[in-house]
Amino acid sequence: MAAKKQSRKHSKQSRQSSKQSKRSIKSRKKKGTSPLKRIWKFVFRLGLLGLFALSAFIGSVYLGFWGPLPDSGELKSIQQSQASLVYSSDKQLIGSFYTVNRDPVKYTDLPEHLLNALVATEDQRFYDHSGIDLRSLVRVAVKSILLQDASAGGGSTLTQQLVKNLYGRPDFGLLSMPVNKTREMILAWRLEAIYSKKEILALYLNTVSFSENTYGISAGSQRFFNCAPAKLKVEEAAVLVGLLKANTYYNPRLNPEHSTERRNLVLSLMESGGYLSLGERDSLQKLPLELDYSNLELEGPAPYYLAQVEKELKVVLDGKLKANGENWDAKKDGLRIYTTLDAVQQEALSKAFKNHLAQWQKKFDAHWSRQEPWHSRASFFDRKLHQTRYYKMLAAKGLSEAEIYQQLKEKKNMELFHPAANVEGQFSSLDSLAHYLKLLRGASILMDPNSGAIKSWIGGPDFRYLPFDAAQAPHTMASTVKPFVLAAALEEGADPCDYVSAERRQYPEHKDWSPRNYDGKYEGFYSMQGTLKKSINTATIAWYFKTGGAKIKALAERLGMADNWVDGPSAALGTSAVSPMQLAVAYSSFANGGMSVEPYFIERIEAADGSLIYQREKSPRTRVLKSETCMQINSFLQAVVNDGTARRLKSGYGAKLPWAAKTGTSQNYSDAWLVAYQANLVSVSWVGGSSPLIRFRTGTLGSGSTMALPIFGAFLQQYEGQIKKSQWPELSAQMQERLDCPDFKEGDLLDDLRSLFEKKEGEKVKSKDDSKEEDSEEKGSWFRRLFKKKD
Repeated sequence: MAAKKQSRKHSKQSRQSSKQSKRSIKSRKKKGTSPLKRIWKFVFRLGLLGLFALSAFIGSVYLGFWGPLPDSGELKSIQQSQASLVYSSDKQLIGSFYTVNRDPVKYTDLPEHLLNALVATEDQRFYDHSGIDLRSLVRVAVKSILLQDASAGGGSTLTQQLVKNLYGRPDFGLLSMPVNKTREMILAWRLEAIYSKKEILALYLNTVSFSENTYGISAGSQRFFNCAPAKLKVEEAAVLVGLLKANTYYNPRLNPEHSTERRNLVLSLMESGGYLSLGERDSLQKLPLELDYSNLELEGPAPYYLAQVEKELKVVLDGKLKANGENWDAKKDGLRIYTTLDAVQQEALSKAFKNHLAQWQKKFDAHWSRQEPWHSRASFFDRKLHQTRYYKMLAAKGLSEAEIYQQLKEKKNMELFHPAANVEGQFSSLDSLAHYLKLLRGASILMDPNSGAIKSWIGGPDFRYLPFDAAQAPHTMASTVKPFVLAAALEEGADPCDYVSAERRQYPEHKDWSPRNYDGKYEGFYSMQGTLKKSINTATIAWYFKTGGAKIKALAERLGMADNWVDGPSAALGTSAVSPMQLAVAYSSFANGGMSVEPYFIERIEAADGSLIYQREKSPRTRVLKSETCMQINSFLQAVVNDGTARRLKSGYGAKLPWAAKTGTSQNYSDAWLVAYQANLVSVSWVGGSSPLIRFRTGTLGSGSTMALPIFGAFLQQYEGQIKKSQWPELSAQMQERLDCPDFKEGDLLDDLRSLFEKKEGEKVKSKDDSKEEDSEEKGSWFRRLFKKKD
């Protein structure tokens, strides 16, 4: 029994020893596992963990944990902000309105060599992947991340870049890059399932930036080569594609050498991709970089006109809704705006205006070379200085007057605008202000007097530097008012051959006001035509009192000129102020036979899909002048061109059409005017300063016939042959008889008797040398004429 117990105990110990032996063997085996194997196991497990984490991360992006992703429906209806384009009446692009300067084009409008250049440079495997290029991702992972090779390139496909252009890259802090890259891959995959490769290329080229606030290939090709994408040459397409890598560094205008180098690289990539032969590549790389730069916003053909179009556009679109009930937005909805502007007329008028202003500014600079125009009013410059933004900014900082002036005197590198040629150098803010105050300003417009369509519009010397529009600003109208004074008299039944005296008179009831004539002569009597031809002030004032100031003002109101009308007889000599636009409207009533006219800039507006949004309708017209009055005034003002104050249009500039015209020169030569018109075109030109102090001191330089008339004269030399000839309404025999009288006569017995009995306003002014003896001689001459008549 004891032996059995001992045997069981021994057996139990043997089993335990065996277990311990097995555990010991197992432990020794475990300790004997190679380190490499353990590393691979660790890596495997870490890989599984990383894969799980990556899947979870991608899943979180896919499910919108980092923000919702556009779904397929939204991607199918991608709508980009689209610039609205503005066209002239002859279908030339003259500008655009935009939040983002982009004008999408269709794939069919893109040249094949442009697409080839893009694919060869940005995504050589574009046609082989579905939005995500795994080979490129591996290359990036190995070369860029592991080997830190900066030249390895990126892994984003064109489709992923398109996603970035469309939706941007939100900020997610430290995880911004991985989150955004993941978003882009997911959306690129979705886009590839919705759009064809061609459509994706078109979307990409319509969204990418080409620098200088231009987006899309249409805006880029227009900016640098002044053409539509379809007309881009191979080397030009290579320039634009090369620009995508770094907008500023490869900008062909700013850095032509860098751009040429990059262009040649793109051409090499096109050759290696099979899109160009070796010979084609070599010949294209040897070509010089040639641009046709066109920045319509700054240097377009009609920047002042565009500003007026934008104002009218807001009025026209007010109350008009899209099909979805939203308001139209001209800066986003890609409208097509067709205007009244004649691009050829605008070019001719702009050239004439700029050349004349450049020439006259040089004369002005020489005229005031020894002193400032405001030398007699020192406060003028200080007042203008205090109105500048820079002065106000310094004052807002709490600086003293001395500290402000110290900063204003500091010299800096500046480029100052000048009509003849910009000036570069070291200038202070005080220098800059003085320079711009001394610049002449001007405006010139052309309008159809029958429809009110604005054909040309220049509001100043340079919109970039001087955006203030002088064509809409009031200026002293000077002698351009005189035809309206006589028109008011004709409306009241006056005879055009009624003569009025040119004697100088003084008006005690108007603070002894006594107007003078330009030539200092006050003898004889003038008909209406003579009064206008020679622009006789004293005769015009005589007609003012004959007609009545209230009736003349009423006519001005009917013609839209009464906003700044001055009460009193000085209004008859043009002390009231009107804008060139208002004056063009008023003279249009003479040209069209007495009807009202409403000026406008926009003919029609279309949506991006071509549907009509707005079409200009003829505005109702009312009669504001008798047709007979207009015919007579037109006849008088044609005489002004034939041998009056505007005769230089014929003698100096060779005008051939039957123009009617009136010059105007305000007191002290502060404003110079020319209005010229015929039955289908009205022109108004004004030249002056930003203040009455900015003026010439002689009529030789500062009169309307010398400072304003040459603009229209030079325009006619370029363009008159293209103006449709129109005939004035034929005068009846009775009206011709009414107008058949001399412009001037010295006076006879009847005139002298009439002068004795006719009531006249004011008192005759005598010269300082008048005496009783001279009075008797004057009387003697009267008696001699009396007896001579009897003889």
